[in-house]
Amino acid sequence: MSDKREDMERIDVRQRRIHLEGSLDFITSIYGPRRSGKSFLFYSMLMNNNNILYLNFDDIQLDGWTPQDIVRSVTIYQEIYRKEPEMVLLDEVQRVNGWEKAVITLYERKRYRIMITGSSSKMLAREIATTLRGRTINHLVLPLSFKEYLDFIGVTYEDPSSTRQKAELRSHLEDYLYNGSFPGILTYPGPLSKFYEEYMDLVLYRDLVERHGISNTGILRFIQKAVIGSRSKEFSINRLFNTWRSMRFEASKKTFYEYFGHLEEAMFALPLYRYHPSDRSSDLSTPKVYLPDPAMGSTIGGKQIGRSMENAVFLHLLREQSFYGGIRLFYWKDHDREVDFVIVKGDRITDLVQVSYALDDNSIAREIKGFKSFARSIDDDCRRTLITWTGEESVPEGIDIIPLWRYLLQ
Repeated sequence: MSDKREDMERIDVRQRRIHLEGSLDFITSIYGPRRSGKSFLFYSMLMNNNNILYLNFDDIQLDGWTPQDIVRSVTIYQEIYRKEPEMVLLDEVQRVNGWEKAVITLYERKRYRIMITGSSSKMLAREIATTLRGRTINHLVLPLSFKEYLDFIGVTYEDPSSTRQKAELRSHLEDYLYNGSFPGILTYPGPLSKFYEEYMDLVLYRDLVERHGISNTGILRFIQKAVIGSRSKEFSINRLFNTWRSMRFEASKKTFYEYFGHLEEAMFALPLYRYHPSDRSSDLSTPKVYLPDPAMGSTIGGKQIGRSMENAVFLHLLREQSFYGGIRLFYWKDHDREVDFVIVKGDRITDLVQVSYALDDNSIAREIKGFKSFARSIDDDCRRTLITWTGEESVPEGIDIIPLWRYLLQ
């Protein structure tokens, strides 16, 4: 424990705009994609509070620990520091067989605020909720938001008024979309392509092959690359399966659906389903697919600014959904008419959002057509927002137009 505190003092820990206090009444479980900064959230807490018991089970010194060891560590903490910890932070706790018994034992004492993290492969939100039987509050941690990205590179921003200030923000936004939002990228010594190739391998082998005992990595890699190539677009697993079969490779359609489910669990593929008044119809629809970082698609699959913009908006909405709760996200499509994002709060559709890099007469007509067609299909009135790169185009009354940088900073 003392060694770990000394180690923390030598680590450059940057504060994120995520504030977690924990609760005596619930266990806080933190989940998210790999390398999104879950462990560093604990590091920042440890540096700001001297009354925390922190255990990282990636540490070789804790190999072979049992649930009883976790419970005893609280007593050892008290012997060392002459007081009980206010908080107990357990990082990568899934590495201890039977960890849930120790967590429940500590939780039922109602004396510590408990927070746990686990790799997205072995400790998903739904698994935690099942194992700990409703005692948890789940908190999603994604890579850096645009606000946090500006914090990390030391850029202060106010509401810009001049053309130069707006251009500077758009320049930083372009770096954010093309250079990536994973915290580790800012200090990564190699090329971006190498970072993302390593990330893909990490997800494939640690989250999928090791966890599920998959031997056919060829199919996994094929689906993984297809997800990247389909970012911000509809993703048909059935069509992908037919493509695989057309190349005279053997596999079952069930395997394709199963492997895509594994990528979703690892939060490598983030699906968005089509809006339908029937939840079952939505669940069975062909999803659009997004990535946990908007630059991954640009680096591996080639730069396409419109798709990177839409991916960034999706992640922004996903953070909002996790933070506020009570929000559901969909897209809508009917033949050639589409709405990129349909936001449902409670049982009411509150917002329709379209994302487009730039607008000419044809694209304005297309985006407005999507708004109008959806409104007619549900007979409801909701806010309509059109996000573009500059936000300076002229649009009809009743539609809010906003530049992407402002939308991501609000």
